[in-house]
This record gives sequence, structure tokens and C-alpha cells, in this order.
Amino acid sequence: VVVTLPVAVFILAGFLRTLPGELYEAAELDGAGPWAAFRRVAIPLSRPSLAATAIFLFVMHWNDLLYPLLFIDDPAKRTLPLALLDFTGEYLTDYPLLFTGVVVASTPMVVAYALLQRHFVAGITAGAVKG
Repeated sequence: VVVTLPVAVFILAGFLRTLPGELYEAAELDGAGPWAAFRRVAIPLSRPSLAATAIFLFVMHWNDLLYPLLFIDDPAKRTLPLALLDFTGEYLTDYPLLFTGVVVASTPMVVAYALLQRHFVAGITAGAVKG
């Protein structure tokens, strides 16, 4: 989590900077304080960026090989990318078994994208501010 937190902050901060200031001004005129404006304006409008960040970070964590390779000693606690290394050898690689494992390993990522795609693709601030 510590490794990918800066990536999430970078993506979300970049998106929140693109929100028009007029939306916050309108919320302030309606009597909302800074936290209420953030909760009622910024969070609902940032659903697509939150979904994109969630998908991106999920893929990064799901495919992580370096840290599990360095820190996991117990074969019972190995991750999928580590288990896929068993199908490759120095002189022989079992490609059908390796590709089957890759398809099985990529299925949760495809399902996560399918569930979050409407948020991922949605245009959020179109028409929010005229002019």
C-alpha cells in the first residue's frame, strides 16, 4: 500500500485540480462549508477517477512480483505471479500450463474492470459549468 499510495495521490490530486472552482463557489453560496462542499460536490464528481484509480492500483497489486518474491518464504502463502514462476524452468517451459495460469490470474482484473467500467468511462463534468 505504501508503494502505491503516491500513485493514487498523484492521480486523484490531478483530477481534483481540474474541477471548476465555480462548483465550490456555488456550494458555498448554498451554505456549505469546505468539508460539506468536498463531500457533496467533489466526491460525487470524482467517481470516475476513483474507479480508474481503483482499477489501476488493483492491477498493480495483483501483478506484483518483486515484493512477494523478496519477502514470502512459505510456499503456502505465495501469490499468483510467484506460482506462475513454477511453470518456467531453466531448460524447459510448460507454455500451455503457463498460459492457462495467466488466463486464470487475469480473470479477476477483467471482472473488476467490467464492474467499474461505467464509472471509468463516464464524462463527469460535462455541462456542469456554462461559459
